[in-house]
Amino acid sequence: MIYQQFQQSPFQPRISGPRAWLAMAVSVSLICLSLFLLPFVLLFGAIALGSLVLFSRIYVARQVSKFNRAQAQAQEAASQETEFYRSTNVVREIHAEQYRGRTFEHQQDEK
Repeated sequence: MIYQQFQQSPFQPRISGPRAWLAMAVSVSLICLSLFLLPFVLLFGAIALGSLVLFSRIYVARQVSKFNRAQAQAQEAASQETEFYRSTNVVREIHAEQYRGRTFEHQQDEK
């Protein structure tokens, strides 16, 4: 008969016996175990994400406060510097208006 090869399924001898039953039992148990552990994995992920968000907010708040403190100190130093240059303690050149725009300001009698 020409179609004798189609009388039997070619997979029947491959998937049969105690090894097949063992493989099926292992795969079903792994699927059940993964479905049982899935809520715990999701819970762990949610807790980890929440703690990461909480501690990152604390860290960013600390960094922002450091930055604001540094900015305030820089502004204070700049305002003190401008007050120093506005004060009368600074000795200015008497004839500075005559030499405006030049690189070196000096007395006219100097050479």
